[in-house]
Parts: sequence; C-alpha cells; structure tokens
Amino acid sequence: EVQGPPSPSKRLVAMEGKAKAPSAPLTIRGQKLSGHELEPVIISGSSTVQQLSDLFRQQLVGAPCRVTLALHGQALSMDDTVETCLTDGADVQVIIRPDAWTLREVDMDTGLRVLLEGDAGWEGETLLLRHQTACASPGWDICPDLDSDFAVEATVKLDDWPGPDWQGTVVSQHGSGTGWELRCGGPGVNCVFTTSRGGHNEHMLPLKGKVGKWHHLCMVYEKSTRSITLYADGVGGEPKKIEGKFKPHTAGGVEIGRNPAWHDRGIVGRIRNATVWPQGLNTKDLPHLAAEQVAQAEASELDGLKPTSAAASSG
Repeated sequence: EVQGPPSPSKRLVAMEGKAKAPSAPLTIRGQKLSGHELEPVIISGSSTVQQLSDLFRQQLVGAPCRVTLALHGQALSMDDTVETCLTDGADVQVIIRPDAWTLREVDMDTGLRVLLEGDAGWEGETLLLRHQTACASPGWDICPDLDSDFAVEATVKLDDWPGPDWQGTVVSQHGSGTGWELRCGGPGVNCVFTTSRGGHNEHMLPLKGKVGKWHHLCMVYEKSTRSITLYADGVGGEPKKIEGKFKPHTAGGVEIGRNPAWHDRGIVGRIRNATVWPQGLNTKDLPHLAAEQVAQAEASELDGLKPTSAAASSG
C-alpha cells in the first residue's frame, strides 16, 4: 500500500455551519481489502462520508492521506451525508489510495462518473477517443512542486499520428505559457513543463511504430537533478535541465486526450491507465511497468473480440 498527500483540489470539504435537525447516530463497520476489520465508527447520520472516511483513516498505520469508502464495490461520494448512502450497521470497504490520480470511468475518490466530452466513450477501462476534440475531464487540478518529484504516464494506441509535435495531447493541464503536458506527434513523444526561466521546456523522444500499436508513454521530473526525462515503453531518453519556478495553468483542470485550452489539439485512438503522480514514481520500475501495461492493453482488446456466451451458443 502506497500512501501520499492528496492534491488540495481533490479534498472535498465537509459541509459545516448549516442548521440541521439532529440525526440519529449510526454505527458503521469497516474493513480493509485484506479482510482486516477496523474498530466500528459511531457517527451522526448528517455527517459527510468525508468525515466518516477521516475517522477510519485515523485507525490505519501511518494515517494515510487518501482513503476511499466503498459499499458493495461502489465508491461513495465524499460530499454525501452518511444517512443518504448507509444504514445503521453497514459494512464498508476502506480502500487506501496510492499517491496518484488514475483515470477510471467512476472516480475512486469521489464516486462520480468522469465527464466525457466530444465523441469519447468507454470500452471496459479503455477510453475511446473517436475525434480530435474528444476527451475525458476527471476534474483534477494538479500543480507540480519543483521541490518534489512529478510524473505522468499513459498507455496509448493511435489510429492517426498527429503531424505537428504539439498537436497530439495525451494528458494535459497546459495553456498559453503555463502548465504541463504529455503529448505525441511529429517524430515522437513530446512534453511541456512550463517554468519562469525556461519557458515551455519542450522535450522530445523519438518513437517508432507509432500507429496501430500500444505504447506506454511517461514524463518524469526529478527534483534531485532538476531535470525532466521522457520514456517510451520503459526506455528513457536524455534528461533536460529545468530552471525557474513552475507556472501553473489556472484556467482549467486536467484533460485526457485533449488540451484544455486548445480543443483542436488531441488524439484519435485509445488511452488506458492515464495517471498523474504528484510525488513521482520509481523509474527503476518503469521497464516492468510499461511492459505490464502494454500487455494488459493488448489483452483487453483480445477479450473484446471473444464472443459472448449467448452468441457462442447461438452459433
């Protein structure tokens, strides 16, 4: 279990100060995915799921910062009241979340469906982008701290390869002179990491076999060297030094598959496991991680080609 501090924008603040009729206390039981049972929590029904989550979190070793509560496999929305989604004696799963934001159809932190725009859709855990303007908007707002490591990764399969190197946005929170972006186009994989002294700090890594094949793409900033490195399928290029202070993009959140400022910058194809690591990741694990993610992506397509039991029986 990997723990870490959440992005401030992802903390859903409990409702306070509103005059409400007293609610009867509820006893909620919780257990970790390992089956380990935690001490039951007695809480007012008018309290939020966030407050309930905090009480369970305090029982966990190290008091990890990010905890999701789930009922029958469905994540609970943190700003709902306890009485609207749980009954007295309910058993919830207490899920320790890693220090990463990973795109899923239903956000594991909020329990809400991720907003899709343009001609975007889901096929299992794969995001389908049928047009350049299609994207997923998970609502993340992530500002890298240059005194901490930072990384972004995604597994992609493109139907068309963007001509200009700036056109194929994969994961982005980038605008005019601001923000960060992992993208592809032209000769290969590209990234933007905007700072006060370096401008966009654009960086490129050549990539072959671009269309119709799954690739794992990753950009990594390391505080120890103050440099950014691009990886394709687990293999890194030359690092690029970064100077100055990071310049955040404040006019929009993270978008997957499209630039939040210029909607004609996007890709046509598929994305899986789009993940932002606000505290970085272990680059020694990247070759294994990349191979594993690509294998899972290829397997997901094979599973999609298998006939259903009904179709098989009718044949």
